[in-house]
Amino acid sequence: MKKFRTLSAIAAAALAVSMIPVSASAEETYHAYIGVQSASFSFRNAWYEPSYGKGVVGDDGMVYFDQITGWDGPTAVNKGGVFTDAEITGDGTYTVSVTDFDFGSDESLNLLFVSTDIPLDSGVTISDVKVVLDGNTKYTFDEAYLSPDAKEYLEPMCINIWNDDLGKEEGLFGYVMPENSIELTFTVSGLGAASAEEEAPAEEAAPAEEAPAEEAPAAAEETTAPKTGNTAAGALLAVMGVAAAAAVVSKRK
Repeated sequence: MKKFRTLSAIAAAALAVSMIPVSASAEETYHAYIGVQSASFSFRNAWYEPSYGKGVVGDDGMVYFDQITGWDGPTAVNKGGVFTDAEITGDGTYTVSVTDFDFGSDESLNLLFVSTDIPLDSGVTISDVKVVLDGNTKYTFDEAYLSPDAKEYLEPMCINIWNDDLGKEEGLFGYVMPENSIELTFTVSGLGAASAEEEAPAEEAAPAEEAPAEEAPAAAEETTAPKTGNTAAGALLAVMGVAAAAAVVSKRK
């Protein structure tokens, strides 16, 4: 009967593993990019914009999203730009930026924003958005002002000369046209920490280690199931196998 009780304990541990939910958000990775437009319409648009967004290649082979694109009459020209984009893997503070650009004689910006692929309905919030020009912090939004024109994704907007809430051409803050760098730093919350969620199944499976050494391997194998994405199926097979073994032991008694 002692052996039967041990097998029952292992079955209970395996069943507990099968009932632990694995959050999809733990594996989500999002992205953020700086968006900008100067007074003469030299620009980097939002990543999803169909004409000049990420991956769009012009007839002349120009990849608009990988540069600041300006104009010589109707002809698009490369105005430089080295970008630092952000990969968002969890809650934290991130920075997007552009350096080595040439806005010519422009003295102001029409647009300045963060373009993300985080869905509006994701439950994620963005705060503490800092505008840093040539290394100097010019303004901080305690709560991100989300562009009303972005219908699918979170898009914190800092400058928009056509938007009343952002002060239109006067803006919310004064600045001298940057010459070397433009940075936007922001804080993301609502995604949680992926590592904490991934470790949960291993902590729940720990009781199985207390079983006699001859039974331990079967339970130990099930702790690796979350890596395959088949946690529930693996645990169910463990329960079925343990139940069959228990039946055999009971019959022998």
